[in-house]
Amino acid sequence: MNRKKRKTALILLLAILCAIVLLGIRGTRKTIDKTVPARVYEDNGTTYAPSSITISGTLKKTWSSTSFVGTFAMDGYEPSCRDGVEAKINWGDSEYPILTFFYAGDFSPLDVESIDIDKDMDRMMITLNDGTIIASENYFVPTEAMNGN
Repeated sequence: MNRKKRKTALILLLAILCAIVLLGIRGTRKTIDKTVPARVYEDNGTTYAPSSITISGTLKKTWSSTSFVGTFAMDGYEPSCRDGVEAKINWGDSEYPILTFFYAGDFSPLDVESIDIDKDMDRMMITLNDGTIIASENYFVPTEAMNGN
């Protein structure tokens, strides 16, 4: 009887370990559907206009990376809001995410110079090539302190 209990415990332990490994490799998927209040800074950040970022898609987290695929429509940046445009944000092995848009088989970063976004997609700042900054309201933009906004 004692041997049978050990065998059962060992099988249960192996099953739990297999489930943990599989979950870590395959990851977890979470549906994201929200609108984040944002500010659009133009003219070197001296003023901003209220805006929003609509996020709708799937967030996948594994042990080694986090990625998002879906709509990432920045009201202050029209090309990201077109019908059929999807975005992929990949955090990879580092904390520095990469944002790529795709539309009708064409992949492009559009005019995005850089993005800083947390893995819960609540705090973010996107800088465009022309100097425009689109940031969530809860993201501290240094130009606010310099310009008194």
